[in-house]
Amino acid sequence: MKIRISTDRFLEFFAVVLSLLYTLLYLRGVIPSCYYAAFFGSALFTWLCWRRKIYAESFLQLFYVGLAVYGYTHTDDNWVIKETTLSAHLPYLLAGGVLTVFTGAGLRRFTDARTPFIDAFTTVFSLIATWFMINYIVENWLYWIVIDAVSIFLYAFRRLWMSAVLFFIYLLMAIDGYVDTIQWFTP
Repeated sequence: MKIRISTDRFLEFFAVVLSLLYTLLYLRGVIPSCYYAAFFGSALFTWLCWRRKIYAESFLQLFYVGLAVYGYTHTDDNWVIKETTLSAHLPYLLAGGVLTVFTGAGLRRFTDARTPFIDAFTTVFSLIATWFMINYIVENWLYWIVIDAVSIFLYAFRRLWMSAVLFFIYLLMAIDGYVDTIQWFTP
């Protein structure tokens, strides 16, 4: 009996492994080395999402490739986690909401995306959360908790089961990241 593994499943497996490795290394403070895994995992997801017509997510993954380079080149051994106020996040939340609506409308009108607004939401807010993450702002984990929960649905809907599991694990890691980081700030 021959086992046939599709190219998409092969790509998805390695993208999942590398993406998990990046997040685990980041959580453990293995900076900047974690960005190698981020670079290659995101490159694989870029191609996979494009093939599965998750267009905004594909562009997000391409952006992650660039952010992996940025993170690697702009990180030193003295990284410090910062905490911000809710009011500091309001402009990001408002801008993210507006960009989600416009991006979703554009995807619905100009592509054959099956879940344009969900795709837009995860993409727009992932950009914001990633920016906070590479700048060590602790609230990035709160964004990721919501994004990961929505992404589980998005990937399951597109029948990318390993990716749905990846986002479930990401959800658990985000909760752990937030709880652990908040403990650093308490006396």
